[in-house]
Amino acid sequence: MAVSTAATDAIIRQLVFLIPCLVTFVVYVSTTSNSIAGGDAGELVAEGCALGTAHPPGYPLYTLIVALVVRVMRNSSSWWDGSLFGYDDVRSPVYWVNVTSCLFGSISSGFLSSIVFRLSRDFGDESVKEASTASNQNLLRHVLSLSTMFGKLLCAISTSLLCSFSPLMWQYNKEAEVFALHILFVSAILYVLVIYEETVVSTKSKETTNAEHNWKTIAAGAFLCGLSLTNQHTSILLIFPVATYVCYQSSILRKPKLFITSTLSFLAGLSVYISLPLLAILRPHAGSWGDITSLSGFIHHLLRRDYGTLRLFSGDDSLSEGMLVRGRKWAYDFAICQISHPWARGFLLLGLLGQSIDLPTNRNQAIQAKRKAKNTKMAKQIKTHCRELKITNNAGKVIAFALVFYLGIFHSLSNLPLSNPLLFGIHQRFWMHSNILAFILLGVGMNNLVTATSRISVPLSLVLSVATLLLPLSQYRQNYVLSDQRSNSYFRSYAMSILETLPHNSLLLINYDQQWTSVRYLQECEGVRSDIRSINLSMMTQGLIKPNTLLISILLIRLSRKTKQPLYPDVAFPGTHYTKGNTLSWVNGGFTFSELVDANMNKFDRKIFIGGKINYDDIAFTNKYEEIPHGLVRKIVPRLNETYHPAETYRLDSTRDWIVVSGHLSRNLPSYEKYPSSTWEWTISREFFEHMVSRSTYLLDLALKNNGHSQLVLPSIVEAAGWLELASSWDTEGEYKTSPPMKKNLGLAYMNMVRSKETVKFPFVTDIFDVDDRHYHNWWRQNLMTTQVEYDESWKAWATSRWKEEWELFLKLDSSKTEQGYDQVKSMYDAVMGSTGTTAR
Repeated sequence: MAVSTAATDAIIRQLVFLIPCLVTFVVYVSTTSNSIAGGDAGELVAEGCALGTAHPPGYPLYTLIVALVVRVMRNSSSWWDGSLFGYDDVRSPVYWVNVTSCLFGSISSGFLSSIVFRLSRDFGDESVKEASTASNQNLLRHVLSLSTMFGKLLCAISTSLLCSFSPLMWQYNKEAEVFALHILFVSAILYVLVIYEETVVSTKSKETTNAEHNWKTIAAGAFLCGLSLTNQHTSILLIFPVATYVCYQSSILRKPKLFITSTLSFLAGLSVYISLPLLAILRPHAGSWGDITSLSGFIHHLLRRDYGTLRLFSGDDSLSEGMLVRGRKWAYDFAICQISHPWARGFLLLGLLGQSIDLPTNRNQAIQAKRKAKNTKMAKQIKTHCRELKITNNAGKVIAFALVFYLGIFHSLSNLPLSNPLLFGIHQRFWMHSNILAFILLGVGMNNLVTATSRISVPLSLVLSVATLLLPLSQYRQNYVLSDQRSNSYFRSYAMSILETLPHNSLLLINYDQQWTSVRYLQECEGVRSDIRSINLSMMTQGLIKPNTLLISILLIRLSRKTKQPLYPDVAFPGTHYTKGNTLSWVNGGFTFSELVDANMNKFDRKIFIGGKINYDDIAFTNKYEEIPHGLVRKIVPRLNETYHPAETYRLDSTRDWIVVSGHLSRNLPSYEKYPSSTWEWTISREFFEHMVSRSTYLLDLALKNNGHSQLVLPSIVEAAGWLELASSWDTEGEYKTSPPMKKNLGLAYMNMVRSKETVKFPFVTDIFDVDDRHYHNWWRQNLMTTQVEYDESWKAWATSRWKEEWELFLKLDSSKTEQGYDQVKSMYDAVMGSTGTTAR
């Protein structure tokens, strides 16, 4: 019977791990994307493809895993092209990295289920079961034991799936990000903790020692702790409470051999960081972060000093919330957003309560059984059971403390302003760590309820156990639509719309994360537009081309190499690093943005483009150059004071660029319903419309400057107005409908249409966006598509009506009073309307 029971337990434990693992993996893979996501995904995969260095702290383990996955899959053509799975389209490099994250997430789901199952067990049940079975008595107790085991199995699986299908876990456990691997480490470390505690309880209850098993468990845990730090530094907030408890429980400081073994195991895991400087020396690569080939540079990168050590945000955090506010936001997000059913919140409270109060029910039952025992053997077995019940498994208490510890310390250090929806989304990702701890306690509470019910009614307990499966099912149904990312190719389309508009052999200077990560991925991993030289401006502020040396203390060899400048043979650097002019840093070898552009304008045949804003104010640059809207970036050109840019030339050239942009994005813009302002995808829609408006405003300004010359300007004025009207109607979440600059510029365009004396018919603006007709309610399709005679006679009357509407709205907006040119607009409006007896109030 003992062998049979042990075999049954082994099978149950395997099912507890495998069932949620397999279910989660299938769901994750079926909802993952074949493209890159926002955030750091593009950069992390790109550095893996190139074996380069990611942003601080480097993430060496993750980039090595990415490098391995990409190289293995490229050498397996049937996997690489997707034919093995019946896919019609080619699977991109990032797809297999996404699948790897799915694997990490599913394994962590299995660990979570096993942790809940083991924490829910009543240690010593086997001895009672043996006693009752051996004597062939108390069949009811045996049935109760089996029902309890069944309940624990279902509670563990339900908890695991409930966690896996929560929105946050579902999103980041299937993306090429470090968070899925981080959660795997968190769950693995906690699983080792539970195993260690089981050994401690078993050893104490049987008054024996199991030093060899403890030694292996502690060494494995120490190795996992070290390895986890090479992926995500927030692992330290779990390592500290867990390691402190294990060190205290094992008296490790009084056992030199165990201490040395554990320390070496921890350092062995941490040694993956050595790959960063080694790869930087052996495989120097343009575009990689930092100066990690010097000891000081390596420490600088490791400690994230570019952002502020132990900080997430390097900007102004004076308005950031305090620890208590952040803690309340986590509690609200977990209870309302991450859990679909209110029952689950009650289970969490039961789990927390169970870690602070020892329920005496089992112990009292065992004592009563001991008193009623009819033979010595049965009495001894139940005596052992009593002793086991007095020795509790403290893993649950450690997990509860680790949750409180993480929430307190992380929210004390995190300085991202949560009032910004996008920054809130960035901060929210780090709640995955605390969420998995909370879900474990939730599962324990769920099991406590099921176990307590079994003592009242076994059938009711079985019904309740099966009913727990409804929780993850509800979670799955509620979050499926938002979590299904199969059609998410937004950032690839976004990067393609940038690269394909640039001339051959251009220089692209980027100071915007989403442009940098997506463009870098396409260039490094898919080889798209490798003729474009792309450089991250923020990297140059840290000394992109500083001389560097490396002292490898292990080999006692001093290695040196020149600078990173040879990695950019086509770029001229007028100094060692990019900085602000007339500062000490500039005197010590730095260069300004203006000096960088000066040095490269002729080298790149005036084909220099910029995405994002420059880091420092640069008056010299503003005086010498202007930035012309060019698709989703801007072209830097010298200012020509003695002449002007023909508006018609710019209109035709920029339209060709926007045909490319529209081809990638106009039918593939992220919806605001699925991608709110806390997501990276939301930024693509915002940037699309901002550049669309920027191009229209620049074209209008250019046309008005050209007015009076012999150049044709009416087509430019009309197209500028048409695009502004379209952006105002199309961008449903934007503020263009109440934007003073939008109203002012539209009124200005319509006024100049009416005043135009060009003897041409009203220009028909070509629709390059191919969007829904409802977005043209203020424009040519409904207002102008009448008979040809009416068309020719009515457009000025229509333009007059639209001018009046836009400037009337502009003058009514309180925010318009601070807008430049307000008084001039009011004066012109009053002058025109005064003749009809109407003026602005």
